[in-house]
Amino acid sequence: MRLQKQLNRVVDDKEYPKYLLVIPPEAVEQLAWKAGEELEHEVKNESLIVRKTSHRTEEDALELISKHRKPRRK
Repeated sequence: MRLQKQLNRVVDDKEYPKYLLVIPPEAVEQLAWKAGEELEHEVKNESLIVRKTSHRTEEDALELISKHRKPRRK
């Protein structure tokens, strides 16, 4: 893996970088991650832990609700 630094934006004379972590395709496939997925991180004992976020998208939440919703009585 490789950590890359890129210039994100410049405001007035101040530069704001962003950092990109390049993850090998094999690791992404093993984790079943998809481009654009939300990830969360934790720094622990000088290590970076990255995992899929436990937050669901609004679309996921609506789908779950509709699957478990009981029909209304009339």
